[in-house]
Amino acid sequence: MSEPQFDERLDAVLSMLKSIASLDFTRKLKLSSKADKIDAVAAGLNMLSEELKSNVIKRTELEEINKNLERFASIAAHDMKSPLSALVSLTNLLEDELQDHPNKQVVEYLDMLRVTNNKMNKLIMGILEYSKTTLTVRQMLKIDLGKLFHKAAALYSTNEWVVISIGEGMPVVQHSETALTQIINNLLDNAVKYNDKEICQIEIQCTDQGDQYVISIADNGPGILPDDREKIFDLFENLKTERENSIGIGLATVKKIVTDTNGRIWVEPSENQGAKFVFTIKKED
Repeated sequence: MSEPQFDERLDAVLSMLKSIASLDFTRKLKLSSKADKIDAVAAGLNMLSEELKSNVIKRTELEEINKNLERFASIAAHDMKSPLSALVSLTNLLEDELQDHPNKQVVEYLDMLRVTNNKMNKLIMGILEYSKTTLTVRQMLKIDLGKLFHKAAALYSTNEWVVISIGEGMPVVQHSETALTQIINNLLDNAVKYNDKEICQIEIQCTDQGDQYVISIADNGPGILPDDREKIFDLFENLKTERENSIGIGLATVKKIVTDTNGRIWVEPSENQGAKFVFTIKKED
């Protein structure tokens, strides 16, 4: 195989990958008579494009499913897992083929594909997690909130730059341990992930307000603009920061869990000029 011919076929494959990444499924690669690995990649991309196109058409025709977001998200995520696995396999196959043809630009493209694949995988898993978030089968037990917070904080014990303070007198609440763990871990993870200070300080407090407990998790991070304090809980809402770019599912999941147990959640400025996430837990009748 001559180098110009190899490069021409490779450029066609890379162009096809860009088209698929931009949700353009109209292209189709021509196969050569060589029946080599490049042809195998090309054939796989053609099939992948057709499958994705078919899925998009089916989803468009089934627009009514959008009325039930949980069901739609679960179906869509499951449908995307198989094509994504195929794309990962094709990327690996292409990388193997290029071992004897080093090309700096192609290596950069492959790195971009890996990043995209990882992000898509996180998105799919997040959608599935959101769609499965329901308390109908979760057992409601008496939970020592203090122990649960200390257990969650222990996950950051090896991070010297993370300091978590837990208030005294945490109550025992009636709740699902799994659900509360999801809420706490998501909120702590956000506080650490988006923090822009040399020392990440997190303060956890709980107050008794008669028929409910009010729990707050405050940090000293960059804070959240007033216009964003409502929409950060929306599904797929991304708030870009210098440190991280979220896929926008974690806080939507947290809100869903909180509201499913007749609670509320909101965000306000903290005393350290960061963000304070506040949620409520209804007391047992």
